[in-house]
Amino acid sequence: MFTMKAFRYVIQFWFSFLMVIIVVPVFSYIYTRNIPFPGILKDMLMGFIAGNVIGLLVPMQKIAEKFAGLFHVKSGTFVHNLLTTFVNVTFYVAVFGFIYTAIAIGFPSYFFQVFIKGIPLSFAVCYITAIAISPIAMKLSFLMCSKGI
Repeated sequence: MFTMKAFRYVIQFWFSFLMVIIVVPVFSYIYTRNIPFPGILKDMLMGFIAGNVIGLLVPMQKIAEKFAGLFHVKSGTFVHNLLTTFVNVTFYVAVFGFIYTAIAIGFPSYFFQVFIKGIPLSFAVCYITAIAISPIAMKLSFLMCSKGI
């Protein structure tokens, strides 16, 4: 069990974990029509580690909260979740799209063409996945964090 002070880190863990186990195989299948096992596990681990490191270094949740605040929506509502998730997914799609495109094709002259072409599909898949897993990540995080310890 963790204290509520650790909630930020616990939810980062669960959110990254759940996103990676869903999104990496989905993109592997979309782009290659294959889910190579056990190689996919390496991609999942890389995504999980990168997601957590980036999440610890870049205060995306604070930025997302400020963005939602521009619309004067109440924290904890579905609309608030849609807005904060929009900001987070936009950031992570750009970062991970760049990383995974570079891993897949290197840096040929057409790199940015491929990278930009993949953004709409990546955003759609990641946004839907993030909205779906947010309640699960929250529930798991609240279960692991208690106020009394």
